Amino acid sequence: MNIADSVILITAAGCPLGKAASFHFASLGAKIALVDTESDRLDTNYKECKSRGGDCFALCLTDNKESTIAHAIESVHEHYGKIDVLINCWLGVDMPMLLTQTSVEEFCQLMTEGTSAFLSFGKQTAGYMRAHNQNGVIINLAACRPDNPVPLNSSSRAMLAGFTQSWSKELAQYKIRVGGVFPLIFDEKQDLPPSTLLSLPMQYEIARSAEYIVTNDYFNGRMIEAEVV
Repeated sequence: MNIADSVILITAAGCPLGKAASFHFASLGAKIALVDTESDRLDTNYKECKSRGGDCFALCLTDNKESTIAHAIESVHEHYGKIDVLINCWLGVDMPMLLTQTSVEEFCQLMTEGTSAFLSFGKQTAGYMRAHNQNGVIINLAACRPDNPVPLNSSSRAMLAGFTQSWSKELAQYKIRVGGVFPLIFDEKQDLPPSTLLSLPMQYEIARSAEYIVTNDYFNGRMIEAEVV
């Protein structure tokens, strides 16, 4: 796929990784649709992307309900005429301690909050691509919450890989590719403070890995472990 001719939808676009991805793909000539529920961060990213010469369109969602996300996708289509790529940012969830009294309830709530938007964007965008016979690409990225950076661990890695592999098998018949990028720095053996877990060099390495997936038409159903050398 030629990035310069593409329209790329980026979720959680106000988070640091969403910002890095938007700047990177805009610099390559893509049209960028920025979507988030955090208006201040989204507006800051949008203005900076525009100041760099990017062709950007921003949508602030009132919530992450599936109907709201479906409407946002239609709005992007009305603005740009197509959607070629979804950059789907997975925001990590903080796993509860196993032996706490409310661990099961906490886990169910965290998983619902942490995955609903991610799943809904994947579902709605895939449905859009199928309906418009769009040979698109969905890229699942691991990100940290800007307000509460949760270290991503092997559980998050496995979950992201599971979604990526499952979706790629389901969507192959519609010629929709699915790939994922996970930062190699997230290693449970490393005792790193949250502020260092997604450094600026790592953010741009993840964005470059996403670029590789978009341009490589044979990449499907696999994960790239991004590493800053």
